[in-house]
Order: sequence, then structure tokens, then C-alpha cells
Amino acid sequence: MTDDNKSDDDNNTNRKSSVAFAIDESEEVSYRKSRQTKRASKRSSLRSSFFRLRSLSFRRSDGDRGADIDTLRGTQGPDFEGYAVINRGGGFGCGCFGGSGKNKQEQILLIKGPYLFVFAKESDPSPTYAIELAHLKTVMQQSSSGGVQHMTIETSLGDVEWELAFQKQDIAKKFAHAFKQQAAVGEAEEIRKKLGHEDLLQKRSSVKYAETVATKKCENQPEKKEIPERGVEEMEREVEMMAPY
Repeated sequence: MTDDNKSDDDNNTNRKSSVAFAIDESEEVSYRKSRQTKRASKRSSLRSSFFRLRSLSFRRSDGDRGADIDTLRGTQGPDFEGYAVINRGGGFGCGCFGGSGKNKQEQILLIKGPYLFVFAKESDPSPTYAIELAHLKTVMQQSSSGGVQHMTIETSLGDVEWELAFQKQDIAKKFAHAFKQQAAVGEAEEIRKKLGHEDLLQKRSSVKYAETVATKKCENQPEKKEIPERGVEEMEREVEMMAPY
């Protein structure tokens, strides 16, 4: 065999080896992707089964269990979680922090999607109540001498719906940031639903379940306090005095 023929044989052998290697590598990549897809599908199925069981427990107990804080956190965590004192507001301009009849115990506040969940303690099997964030806003109030940051949750017209007190200002700011973001999410979802684009909404299983829980728990909110007639008149006079000429 001549040197030229030997060289041709070597090149053919190298090409065949390269082709075989390329085929093997392609099959390996395809196999890995297939396994990853199957694992992801299995995890998704397990999560769906988990929330179906939780939903069944929640419905059978009429909302008293099946929605503990770990469940609502989900695998990716809440949008906010922290402690604060929270009380129902008394209407327009009511700065009644620390007044008589107010709850002064800190509660656990958890924002998941466009809802705020209130837990009395971490071991509770279900939140005490929930608040829908859409069309609401947070307003920072003057801090107390002890450094407590007061805040109100208000409507766009300035009606005070809720009063909160945080031990630290940075926690209050994180709450306000998450609140604003998720309130906007809730309002955007309302628009999509009105336009008939509800099918385009893609949500994680934990967020979907949190919304199911919130629909029931929003009914458990403390009643808003009625403002005495005299108080309303005084507020109206204050507004008139503050109005620019």
C-alpha cells in the first residue's frame, strides 16, 4: 500500500469516528433533555396534587384549615412576609393609632400575589382573614417617638381602610414596595379578564391556590368602624379649611 492510499484510509476512519461520536453525543443530549422534561412534569404533577389535597381540606373545613403559612409561601416564597400590628381603619383621615379597642398584638402579614394574608401566629392552619390589594395604596405616617413606623392602607379617594404599625421603618418600606407591585398586578389582571384574555394569565400553582384561599378569607375581614356623625362633620370642616383658595 502506498503512503497516499494509507493516508486516505486514515482520513476515512477519522471521519467515520467523528460521525459516530456526533450521533452518540446528540442522542445523549436528547436523552438528558427528555429526562429533565419528565422530572419537571413530575414535579409539576406533584405540586398540583399537593394543592388539590390542600384545597379539599380547605373546602371541607369551611376555610379553617388547609392554608397554613408554609403552604401559602409556596416553593418560591411570598412577595412579602413580616410582623406588624394591623387594625381596621375608621374612614377618611382617621389617625386613630393606639386608640381604645385597638388590637396591639403583632400579626404575621404575608403578601402572595395580589392579596395580603393576616395570621395571628405561625402555627395557624389558616389565615384569620385576607385583603385584596387592587385599587388600594399604602401611605406612610409620622413615626412615633419609639421609632415605630405607622402606615395606612387607603383607597384612591383617601378613605382609610387599614392602620398598621411596624417596629422598623425598613420593614415598612419593603411591605409598601411589595404592596404597590402586587396591587398593580391585581389591577392588570382585572383588565385582562374584562377584555376576555383570562386564558393568557400564567400563574404558579401556589399563586392560584392563594387566590382561592383569599376569595374565602376576604369575607372574614373585621367590619369597618362607623364614624360618629359628629366626627364626620369635624372631618368635613378640616377638609374645607385645608382646601386651597
